[in-house]
Amino acid sequence: LPADNVRDFVMGMNDGLVELLGAVTGLSAVYPTRPQVVGINGLVVGLAGALSMGIGTWVSVRSQRQVNEGIRRKTELLFSVSPRRARAELVRKLTASGMPADLTEEVADKLSLNKEAMMGLLTETVPFHEIRSALFTGAAYIVGLLFPVLPYFIARNSFTALALSVVFAGLALATVASIITLTAGSNQFRRKIREMVISGLGAAALSYGFGRLVQVVFGIHA
Repeated sequence: LPADNVRDFVMGMNDGLVELLGAVTGLSAVYPTRPQVVGINGLVVGLAGALSMGIGTWVSVRSQRQVNEGIRRKTELLFSVSPRRARAELVRKLTASGMPADLTEEVADKLSLNKEAMMGLLTETVPFHEIRSALFTGAAYIVGLLFPVLPYFIARNSFTALALSVVFAGLALATVASIITLTAGSNQFRRKIREMVISGLGAAALSYGFGRLVQVVFGIHA
């Protein structure tokens, strides 16, 4: 699985988990005795969120690809019209990367004779697949929303469902954090898991408080 799609999947699943956990937590405060209502509303919100995430990813990746293609065309034109300026741009980029000045000049002299090699360094060469990225993100969002939403279809009241939802979402967030840590090549599993679980459950707690506030202000009782 390409690294970009791992990123898309993790991002989508994390958003689905956190957003839907917050949504059902807030709704649980409003509908404490009607867990199915909370679950149905959560699914509606989640499916809309999955579509939004997928479309947003498609637009973002497509835009980035178009920008990179434009940069490559401009670089090719610069190379054709003024190879000396193209070489100067290559020197600037190599210097900015931290390469020593004497080595920079030597590398630039050699690469200036190879158009494709120079183009590869001056432009973004990572392939972008907007449709695949959108599908991975949207599908992962749906997978993520299932953890906090499903308990509302099997529990007798919203508070029991909420407890199960928090447990399931916490385990899923810990799994996502582990995947991120492995992908990044880091060994700070505990720190990443702690960050994601605390942030996700913290968002849920704030949502519950907001739900209680809505219930009091508007006098909603269910």
